[in-house]
Amino acid sequence: MEHAILEDSLFDDEPVCEPLIRWVTFQLGQEIYGVVVKNVREILRINNISPVPGAPDYIVGITNIRGNVVSVIDGRSRINLPPAEHTDLSRMIVMESKDDIVAVVVDRVADIIDLPESLINASSKLAKGGSSKYISGVMSREDELIIILDSEKFITDEQYDMVAGF
Repeated sequence: MEHAILEDSLFDDEPVCEPLIRWVTFQLGQEIYGVVVKNVREILRINNISPVPGAPDYIVGITNIRGNVVSVIDGRSRINLPPAEHTDLSRMIVMESKDDIVAVVVDRVADIIDLPESLINASSKLAKGGSSKYISGVMSREDELIIILDSEKFITDEQYDMVAGF
């Protein structure tokens, strides 16, 4: 495992070694979001999606991924962004949560990066209502902010149970 060396004045300027965490970053609208790579099974081009009548608005439908029927979530809708047409850059990020596997449609996959968890600002100033309840923090990398999603909360919901059985 790779480690980051961080400067910490509490220890007389002695560098502190911290393990790096791998993140998958992706774009929704104008913002960059990140999830821990261990929760990502694979990244795919958007394939055939069959609608599910009566499903919540953010559930696009279901799709077949390697013989498994998987629910598909519209990432934009999940965080209350207006809909957008899929492009050649649009992808489905297949994520795991406990026993569930869900594909999340994103505008584009940005990068896979290694950063220490200590760079996450998990400020209590982040609102906990609405779509911000899926945010576990924010980190700054070079000249961009990355909004860190709690993938467990993002892909599960009491409403989601109605289509999870597919």
